[in-house]
Amino acid sequence: MNQEAKPVNNLHGKVCIVTGSTSGIGLVTAKNLAQMGATIVLVARDEARGKSALAEVIECSGNDNAELLMCDFSSQPSIVAFTEAFKRKHTQLDILVNNAGMMSNERLETDSGIELTFAVNHLGYFITTNLLLDMLKESPASRIIVVASDLHQQGKIDPNDIMHKHDYHGFTAYCDSKLANLLFTYKMAAILQGSGTTINALHPGVIKTKFGINDRNSDMRFPMGRVSPEVGAKAQIYLSASPEVQGISGKYFNEMCMERSSAMSYDEALADVLWQKSMEYSSMSIK
Repeated sequence: MNQEAKPVNNLHGKVCIVTGSTSGIGLVTAKNLAQMGATIVLVARDEARGKSALAEVIECSGNDNAELLMCDFSSQPSIVAFTEAFKRKHTQLDILVNNAGMMSNERLETDSGIELTFAVNHLGYFITTNLLLDMLKESPASRIIVVASDLHQQGKIDPNDIMHKHDYHGFTAYCDSKLANLLFTYKMAAILQGSGTTINALHPGVIKTKFGINDRNSDMRFPMGRVSPEVGAKAQIYLSASPEVQGISGKYFNEMCMERSSAMSYDEALADVLWQKSMEYSSMSIK
């Protein structure tokens, strides 16, 4: 895979949200976008880690136009509170990087009764994007980035058991959530056609990171890969800032190369079912 540096935009005057930005590729992305001059909003679940990441971004970039907002993406009220807090502080949003994610080796449910992996990895993106969509559409050439995975190819979403109530396996639930990311991306791209706002998904590569099993609830973690976060973040930095992808929407990038995703990810009927169910599951959050 070609990892050569790509041209990027000057992001002065742009406002960017990066979720899951306390470590790994999220933190690297926040640092790089800050170095390009953007106003960066880091989003974190843990306040201490969030404050540490914020200080690191400011020190690394020399850009003090950075701030921290708190959000637990397993909690719909928390997502609503985070987006409302952002809207109170800002009048524009140019780049939204949906990066937060997790995996659980046991079936857990949120307070809303939603299976945890589906809630964080898919509904978190779905609700956040929809709640901020009006702001994004008001900004010229705004961009939505969805961090998916090539593991979506192993996903096989069952419309009758989206939340894995029967025969739960953590890896299967994770793969299905990444397939959901692609279905959401392509459906949203169709909705946004002609608006000036683009949305693209990516596989960042297999990253050396502490992301892993039960990351939300325990210290049980495992390294998931080969490349450093600095290398893994290149794709989402590229999609966030490069003039090369201006106007491109509804595409999947493996690292920084556009390619086709799995056949199931283009199933429009399945995308419609997922969208409908996602709206039902988030009806208290999205009016």
